[in-house]
Amino acid sequence: MAADESGAERTEEATPRRQEEARKRGQVVRSRDLNMSLSLLAGMVSLLWTSSSMAHWAMQLVHANLQLSAVELSRPDLLAHHARAALWMLMKILSVPLLVMLLATLAGGIALGGWVFSSEAFMPQWSRIDPWAGLQRMVSLRALLELLKALLKFMLVSTCCLVILRWHRDEIMGLARETAPGVWLHVAHIILWSALTMSASLLLVAAIDAPAQWFSFMRELKMTRQELRDEFKESEGRPEVKMRLRQMQRKMAESRMMAKVAQADVVITNPTHYAVALRYQPGRDAAPILLAKGVDHMALQIRKVADENSVIRVEAPPLARAIYFSTDLDREIPAALYMAVAQVLAWLHGLRRYRAGQGRHPGDVPELEIPQDLRRDV
Repeated sequence: MAADESGAERTEEATPRRQEEARKRGQVVRSRDLNMSLSLLAGMVSLLWTSSSMAHWAMQLVHANLQLSAVELSRPDLLAHHARAALWMLMKILSVPLLVMLLATLAGGIALGGWVFSSEAFMPQWSRIDPWAGLQRMVSLRALLELLKALLKFMLVSTCCLVILRWHRDEIMGLARETAPGVWLHVAHIILWSALTMSASLLLVAAIDAPAQWFSFMRELKMTRQELRDEFKESEGRPEVKMRLRQMQRKMAESRMMAKVAQADVVITNPTHYAVALRYQPGRDAAPILLAKGVDHMALQIRKVADENSVIRVEAPPLARAIYFSTDLDREIPAALYMAVAQVLAWLHGLRRYRAGQGRHPGDVPELEIPQDLRRDV
């Protein structure tokens, strides 16, 4: 209990930052059994797929080397030429299976841990050549599990081999009655299919090892509570992170404010530098509420949103500046500005009646009295 309270136990899941740091050091999930089984299986499939072509090339290679004359055998330059030709033919025979095995190995690693290249993984580390550390690894729980896994693979492959021999017993016994070259093709067919079956059996081990490696890796990356708090403080303390958070918060606040402009009854402008959006619903609001305010670029955006939503704009520079500097968002305007705002709302009511064909045009906006202590002359 005391260890848990002090945060000494690694009980917390690894954060994305810790996982990314591990990747930079080259520490990712890897399963050698998965890579080996996929590589062997892909190699056996490619050998079966290209067996006819490989047999043809192999017969050409044997035929060419068995027809060497005494003159060719006595001349080193001709022997070197035949050796190069034989090596090239051998490369052609093995190129496809080797390439397929390489791609399968890469695919197994990428599928489990993703592609990663780390220069830190190539740096020399004393722990890798420390005899005492090596001895500790040899007698650790991981070494015991690896031994048990090796025994499991041996038993699995041995059982599979015995089943295959029993299955092909009659065919193997009948090989003595066959003639060349058919017997060699038959032997190659049995060997390849047997190897394919044994390679496929290793997928069972890989299916167990891959999840085990994943859980083991994530357990090693677990953090103590103190490490979690330290990482949070470090990330929060970075100037670029703080600036980014402030930018995101400001953008979110601006988006919410702009969405409220459409609900405003009137937008009062400076006319260009300042803009404030007010709402007043007699049955809902005790006094006019400031929904949005902005200066320069933000004022332009408020005017734009107001025009898009048919919100009437009124040019009253002193009142716009007074509301901007004295009132917070989503708050009622000061009582000292009630009379001025009431005159604007009354003028707005008359304009709406005029547009509806129910009265005369109210004329220009009346002169507004702004208390001296709320004036902000620019």
